[in-house]
Amino acid sequence: MTAKKFLIIIFFLLTYQFGFSQTINVESYYIPAVNGTKLAVDVYFPENYKNKKLPVLFEFTRYWRGKEDPKTAKPIPSLKKRDEYFLNHDYILAKVDVRGTGASYGVRLGEYSPTEVKDAWYIVDWVVNQPWSDGKVGAYGTSYSGTTAELLCATQHPAIKAVIPGWSDFDVYESPSRPYGMIATSFIAVWSQYVDWLDQNSVENLGASIRRVGEDFPIDAIKEHENNPIVLEALTAAPYKDNKLGDFKFEELDPLHWKKEISESNVPMLVLTSWLDAGTAEGTLLRLQHFDNPQKVVMMPTSHGGGSHASPFVVSNSIVAPTPSVMEQLKLQLDFFDQYIKGKDKGVEHWPAIKYYNFGEESFKQSDIWPPKGQESIKYYLDANGKLDNSEPNEPQGMDKYLVDFSVSTGTNNRWTTQMGKPVLNLDNRNAADSLMLTYTTAPLKESLQITGTAVISLSLSSTHKEGAIFVYLEDVDLNGKSTYITEGGLLLKHRKLTKNDMFDKIPYHSFRKSDALPMPINKIEEVSFKLHPTSILIKKGHAIRIAIAGADKDTFDKVPTEGIPTLSIYRNKTNISFLELPIIK
Repeated sequence: MTAKKFLIIIFFLLTYQFGFSQTINVESYYIPAVNGTKLAVDVYFPENYKNKKLPVLFEFTRYWRGKEDPKTAKPIPSLKKRDEYFLNHDYILAKVDVRGTGASYGVRLGEYSPTEVKDAWYIVDWVVNQPWSDGKVGAYGTSYSGTTAELLCATQHPAIKAVIPGWSDFDVYESPSRPYGMIATSFIAVWSQYVDWLDQNSVENLGASIRRVGEDFPIDAIKEHENNPIVLEALTAAPYKDNKLGDFKFEELDPLHWKKEISESNVPMLVLTSWLDAGTAEGTLLRLQHFDNPQKVVMMPTSHGGGSHASPFVVSNSIVAPTPSVMEQLKLQLDFFDQYIKGKDKGVEHWPAIKYYNFGEESFKQSDIWPPKGQESIKYYLDANGKLDNSEPNEPQGMDKYLVDFSVSTGTNNRWTTQMGKPVLNLDNRNAADSLMLTYTTAPLKESLQITGTAVISLSLSSTHKEGAIFVYLEDVDLNGKSTYITEGGLLLKHRKLTKNDMFDKIPYHSFRKSDALPMPINKIEEVSFKLHPTSILIKKGHAIRIAIAGADKDTFDKVPTEGIPTLSIYRNKTNISFLELPIIK
C-alpha cells in the first residue's frame, strides 16, 4: 500500500467512518470568535425536527466538520454512527472547524492553543442564544475532538453541563508529541502530512473538498491556512517540554495547563480510553486523581477510538471486535448525557468511578478510587543469569553488557501507531523480539499475582555513548514459554534527571526541560529510573514475569544516537542494584 493510499484510508477512519443514512437537516454558519475570526459551524437537527428547543452537543474538530464533492460542490454525507445515534435521541449537533482548519479563518498558533480554547466560549455563547437551543450544551469526541471536549470546560461557560473526552490527550509533550522525550517519525510524519493536506484543502490527495458555508467557497480562509506550521517540522525543532510548538510552549497546549479552570467548572466527565492507546491511560488516571470534576472512567482493552480489541491475550494478527461493543459504548455515552443534560435518571451517579479491564482474566473490574484499595508494591531485582527475584543481589560486581540491537521492534501495529487509526496486533508472541534484547525473568509464580497501576524500573546503567535511549517491556511468560506484551516504558537518556512533581507520588518524574537535560557520561554508572505505562493484569499461577530491555524500537522511534552503536551495561550487585517495582493488589 502506498503512503498516499494509507493517508486516504486514515482520512476516512478518523473523520467519516460511518455515513449518515437519514435525511440530513443541517444549517451552516460563520460565527465570530477571538478577534472576530470567523469559524465555520454546521448545526444538525434531528429528522422531523419541529422547532422545539433542544440541548446541543458540540464536536470541535481539526479534521473537517464536513466535506463536499469537489466537482459538483454537493455535500457528502459525513456524520458518524455516534452522531446519528445522538440525533435519533433528540440532541442537536454542532460541528466546528477549529481556528485555522477546514472552512474556518485564522492561522493555527499551535495544537489546542489557548486562543482555540477561548474561541470555544464565543461559539457556545452564540449557540445557546439561538431559538432552537434550550440553553444546555455538552461536548464529545475522539482523539483531537476528545481533547477539545475536555478543554471546553476551561471556558467555564455556564451552559456546559457534561463532556465526554474519548481517547484524549492530557500531556501533549509526553503523548503523543515526544514519547519518552523522543521523536516518532513513523506516526507523527503520517499525521503531519494528513493535517497539512486538510488545512490546504488538498483535493487531489484526499479525494474530497472542505464543505463550504453558504454559496461561496472559502478560498480566503484556506489561504490563511498557508501560514499554519508543518507539525513534523515544528516537533523536530522543539525537543524540550519548555520549547514552543508554534506560538506556545508545550506546557500551554493541553488540559493539564487548564487544571484550575477545568476543576473549577465542576462539569461532569465520562472519560473513555484504553490501556494500549499511546499514553492516554496515564492521562486518564492522573485526571481522575487530581481534577475535581465528577468523573466516570471506562478503561478499555481497545485500539484508539474503541473500534477493535487490543488485548494481546485475545488478539493475534487479525482484528477482533471490541469490548465493550461499539453499541455498548454509544449507550454509555447517551445515558451520561441524558443524566446530566436532560436530567433523566439513568443511574450514572451509581456507576463506579472507574471500570477497568483486567488482562489475563480478560474481564472488567471496578473501583471508586484510584489506585484501588489494597494496592501495595513489591520489588523484583535483576540478578545473574537473566533472573528476576525478590532478594537483593549479593554479588560484589554483577553486571550485564548489551550491545544495542537497532532491529528491535514492537511492530507497526502498536500502542503508538493506533493513534493513526491502526488496530493493535501481533503483541502476543514476543519471543523472537526478546532474543534481540536483554531479558530478566522470574521463576514460575507459585500463586497468581494481580498487578494494577504504574510499574517503575530503576537501572544502574552506564553507556559507551553520550546519547542513547532505553526501552523496557513488561511481559507475561506462559506455561509453554511464550512471552506476551503487557506494557512498556522508555526514556531518552539525556532526560534521566529526576525532578519534583506533586502529581507523581512515589513515581519517577522527568521534566523534559532543556535545563534538566544532560548527556550521559561515558562508561560512568548512572541511576536511570522511569515509569512504565499503567496497566492491570492477572499473572496466573505457573506463569512468569519478564522484563526485556532494548535501546531501540525501529518501526516507531527515530534512532538514537544517529551514528554508532552503544553498549549498555546494566549493574546488578550489592553496590549498584537494578530493580522492577510492581504495584499489586492482594
